[in-house]
Amino acid sequence: MSDLNTLRELCARMSAVQETKALIEEQLSATNAELDELRLKKIPEMMAEIEVKNATFPGIGRVQLAADLYCSTKAGKKDEAMQWLRDQELDNMISLSYNASSMKALVRKMIEQGVEPPEFLNISPFIRASIVKA
Repeated sequence: MSDLNTLRELCARMSAVQETKALIEEQLSATNAELDELRLKKIPEMMAEIEVKNATFPGIGRVQLAADLYCSTKAGKKDEAMQWLRDQELDNMISLSYNASSMKALVRKMIEQGVEPPEFLNISPFIRASIVKA
C-alpha cells in the first residue's frame, strides 16, 4: 500500500507543478502584452507628444525609439519568395527544413504500423505520465 501512496504523492506533485506552469505561462502572456503596450504604443506616443527623441533616467538608463518591422511571407507565397531570393542572388538565406512535430507524428505512426523508420533519424522513445482530469 505504501507504493500506491508514494505514487499518489508523485501524481499530486505533478498536478501541482502543472498548475504552477499554467499560472506562470498565463503571467508571462500578460507580462508580454503589457510590455508590448508600453514599448510599442504608450512610450512612443508620449515621446512623440512631448517631442523627445531620447531620454536618460537614473536607475533605468537611456530610452530611445528605434524603427523596426515585422516581416513574414504571405500564405501560399513561399515559392515566390524563395524564387525572388534566388533572383537577388541571396540563396544563402534559403534553408530546406521540415516541421519537427510533423516528423515526430510520422515516425510514431510508422512505429505503430510496424514500419522501420529511416536510420538517419535520432529516435528516443520514452514513457510520459499524464493526468486526465476526472
